[in-house]
Amino acid sequence: MIKKLIIIPMVLLFILAAYPSLAQSLNNSTNETNIRDASSPQESRSLANESDTSSTSFNESLQASVPNLSYIWSVTGIEPGQVIVVLKQGGRNLYGQAKYEPDSGQPWNGEVVGSVEGDSVDLVVTFQNGTEETATYLKGNFIDASQSIKGDLIKVSNGQITERSMFEAVWINPDISSYTPAVVPLPGAASAVASREARNSTPQISTENSTTAQSKSYFHDIHEDADRIMTGVGDISQIPIGMGGSGLA
Repeated sequence: MIKKLIIIPMVLLFILAAYPSLAQSLNNSTNETNIRDASSPQESRSLANESDTSSTSFNESLQASVPNLSYIWSVTGIEPGQVIVVLKQGGRNLYGQAKYEPDSGQPWNGEVVGSVEGDSVDLVVTFQNGTEETATYLKGNFIDASQSIKGDLIKVSNGQITERSMFEAVWINPDISSYTPAVVPLPGAASAVASREARNSTPQISTENSTTAQSKSYFHDIHEDADRIMTGVGDISQIPIGMGGSGLA
């Protein structure tokens, strides 16, 4: 029994002496696992930071590639006079209002939607002039040197293209809060004004002329009686006393 107890430890020593690399590899594997587990949170944070940095850089580059068009603009080409457009911007999206206030003619208010991609600008201005609704498509390029937008214009009304031309927009005010819509008369206001003008232009009978006409028919002209007395023609029964005869006693 004692011999067996002595032999077993000797066999174990012999095995360890014969295969030292096995024990070393097991220890190395365990150490690498421990090191990897210990460094894993730091590596995760590093990857997260790199992702955030790349996302921020992408957003900054995206914003840098989109010009700022949030201004009040003066646009020529849509109407004979200037059309005022206010643009608000959210990234690539553009939206706002438009108005036309001519010295003579019908003013209108409209809505604007569009987008910007690099220097390319697309806008649609929709407005109603009287009873006719018109949509105007503006496709142009933003020119940084002149701070303007120039391009082509297509106007559509009643489902038909009514005009093809060019347009130019120049910003005139960075304070978009100062924009106010045009004052447009109500549809019934024009007819009411026309009705009043028609009534005012209707010929009226003068009171003075009417009184004169009544005077002529009411008062007796004695000159007519004198003619009848001298000729003896006509009824002289209405001649006042003292107006007939020769005047001798």
